[in-house]
Amino acid sequence: MDREKLVDNLLTFVPMLYKKLMKDIIRPGIPKQQMWLLFLLESHNERPMSYYSEKMMIPKSNLTSLVDKLIEDKFVERIFDPNDRRVILLKITEKGREFIEEYKKNSRQVILNKIEIFDESDVKKLNDIFEEMKKLFDKIQ
Repeated sequence: MDREKLVDNLLTFVPMLYKKLMKDIIRPGIPKQQMWLLFLLESHNERPMSYYSEKMMIPKSNLTSLVDKLIEDKFVERIFDPNDRRVILLKITEKGREFIEEYKKNSRQVILNKIEIFDESDVKKLNDIFEEMKKLFDKIQ
């Protein structure tokens, strides 16, 4: 019973969080899947295409077209695995990192503006809640 309520709360909370905080963030001018791939590359750089295909749950053939566009924009490059030249790795470029950093900076500012309404006790409560949630969700594989 409590687990069902948790699921209901999560299914309500995530869209609400998006609506209240994220919807006004300026879109970066590239499709969401390309943005998602850039974020993956930022945190998990220089992995084989199959790694990103699996993480994004899309076929490798679809990933190839995403990668080609990001290469064209000079956000990503393909490199050979030094241990096995048959394997091609994806690497985020400096331009790609700068793009992500600018997006994060703009996103942070939008969110900071929205949470101005919270007093210090609200901020502390929310920080405590989110810290606890992170600990709990780290248990999920």
